[in-house]
Amino acid sequence: MLKRLAEEGVRSLSVVGLSKNAGKTTVLNTLAKEGEEKGLLPGFVSIGVDGEERDVWSLREKPPVRVPAGGLVATAASLLEVRGGDWELVESTPLQSPLGPVILARARHRTTVKLAGVTRSDGVRKVVSRLSDLGAGMVWVDGAYDRKAAASPWVTDATVCVVGAAMGRSLDLILQRTEEMIRLLTLPEARNPLVRSAAEIARSNNSLVGMREGRIEVLPASSLLLEESVREALAGKSWAGLALPGSLTDRGLEFLMSLGFPLSLTVRDPTRCFVSLSTLRKFYRKGGHLSYLKGIRLAAVAINPVSPDGYAFDPAGMRAQVAQICEPVPVFDAVRDLRIPGS
Repeated sequence: MLKRLAEEGVRSLSVVGLSKNAGKTTVLNTLAKEGEEKGLLPGFVSIGVDGEERDVWSLREKPPVRVPAGGLVATAASLLEVRGGDWELVESTPLQSPLGPVILARARHRTTVKLAGVTRSDGVRKVVSRLSDLGAGMVWVDGAYDRKAAASPWVTDATVCVVGAAMGRSLDLILQRTEEMIRLLTLPEARNPLVRSAAEIARSNNSLVGMREGRIEVLPASSLLLEESVREALAGKSWAGLALPGSLTDRGLEFLMSLGFPLSLTVRDPTRCFVSLSTLRKFYRKGGHLSYLKGIRLAAVAINPVSPDGYAFDPAGMRAQVAQICEPVPVFDAVRDLRIPGS
């Protein structure tokens, strides 16, 4: 899988857990090692804080982020000073993490690291680009604490999602939540040129943009939450579509349905979509449609059938049922599979 992705121009991959304690760091280490074996020198950056020895809430021991000799990292300088002999400073950056200034460093030998992340998406994008320039064949963006922002297609080229037993004590509940997340992540990109133009204008102007009679109209509102402004802007006209500059929630979608508009909605990307599958299905039944300006390339889904709370599911059974939901996206078990699908 990784070699094929690299051949197709993928230079950065985010790893995002669908819940806390999903097993994301284990998946990250497995993928990075697989990439290293195929000649893809790794670079690492987090959009949160990861690689700590113990979880900050539960105090459970956590696996470290493993870095091979020559591997590159972006993290707080203070976290590398305690093991200075392990690292070569490459360059400083103007970026700040929760634990201080972010630097770029290269591992002198195989070691481990704690990643103090870059909190803003534009900062992560710059770091990803710089790590690639410095020789990283694949940059791994760690989406700590269930932050979908790491999966943004404006930040990374592709994403791997992790489904863990920690999502719930019932496998049926886990499968339900997984289906909801995967369906929302993989909704289609807008193809119509007019719709795409409207979505680009919404993104750049931070305004709602309407479409009617083949024309685009910028509306005097920046969010569906400004209900009275949106109601006045939409009243008395026959709208075919609406592009949103920000997030879409159940409340916003319910509000639009209450106005009686079976609109074609366009959202910037899947990380801005926070609707439930049940509300979205109701919207579709009323004639609505939802697409993205830029979609996520979901490269794979990893499963972790063991919860840190002491319960587990049958690995083969869980994998088979998750694979049925995610088809045609490959599904693998980072601990038990001898090889990653497609590798």
